[in-house]
This record gives sequence, C-alpha cells and structure tokens, in this order.
Amino acid sequence: MSLSVEDRLEIHEVIALHGHLSDAGAYERFNEVFTPDLEVDASALGRAPLPASDPSRPRLDIYIAASHRLGPDGPIAHHVTNVIVRAEGDGARAWSKGFALTKDGSSASFTYEDRLVRTPLGWRIAHRTVTPRREAGRGVEPAASGSKPAGWPKQAGGPKQAGWQEQAGWQEQAGGPKQG
Repeated sequence: MSLSVEDRLEIHEVIALHGHLSDAGAYERFNEVFTPDLEVDASALGRAPLPASDPSRPRLDIYIAASHRLGPDGPIAHHVTNVIVRAEGDGARAWSKGFALTKDGSSASFTYEDRLVRTPLGWRIAHRTVTPRREAGRGVEPAASGSKPAGWPKQAGGPKQAGWQEQAGWQEQAGGPKQG
C-alpha cells in the first residue's frame, strides 16, 4: 500500500492532536487519536503497560482514566515535531520527537513510535511506544524510505539547483563556514 499526501497530512494531524488534547485536558476526545484497543508501551519511562483488553472496558478507556489521574500533575505543554511517516502493510508507521514542559520548568524529550490504522473515521494510532531521550546518539531510528508518497511531484530534469548554503552566500572554508 502506498500513502497519499492526504494520508500523510491526516497522520501528522492525528499525532499533533494528541498534544493539544492533553494540554486542554480533553482526554475524552482521545478517540480522535487512538483506536479503542490501543496498546501503549511506556516501559522505558517506568510505566506499566495498559492491562490486557477486557471486553467490558476498552484499553482506550483505561488510558483516558490514567490521563485523568495524572491530570494537574502532568506536563503543562506537549509538543511533537520531526514526524516521519512510512507505509506498512495496510497501515502506516510514524516516528516523531516529543517534548514536554512541566509546571516547575523542567522538560523531557522522547520519541514516539506509532503504528496507525485507517478506520472508518480516519487514521488512528493503534500502538504507541514511548522512548525517553537521555543520551546523544542513542535515539530510535526510523525505517528507511522506499519512495516518495503517491501524488508527490516528480523532480524536474535540468541543472542541479544550488543548495541553501550557496543560495545564502555561504562557502565552506578550511576554517569552517564563512559568508561569501
């Protein structure tokens, strides 16, 4: 399966929506982000996995309840950036960088690794792994890109365009970059 530009945009927005809803305390709207059978692996943060699915209580409800319990003691700002999306079977995988700010001014950096599925209501995260960023050079590496998504423009032929360094007048010198 290939992902269209529209698929990719919707996936980006689903990933971003999680932070907005968390910051607003609108946990009841997490069904706009996650599937009812959501699996979350935050074991690298010292958090227990969501309990095995109980037909009378979907995992998403358990996640929403846990978010309510954390509520005022949780981060005051959730940010997500550097989103990479890849097609995988009938769904998609996404890697993104997260940054959270707490009331005392401390911050945390982490990587989200998501498996997404297309539902009748749009793309939703079915599985999320959260990995803290505590050491340089030890992050989660996204899968290699196979090709451009369907609908992306083809690269035109002709002479190579100058990179941003050349366009900005920068030239690499033996002593480092210098403005030309």
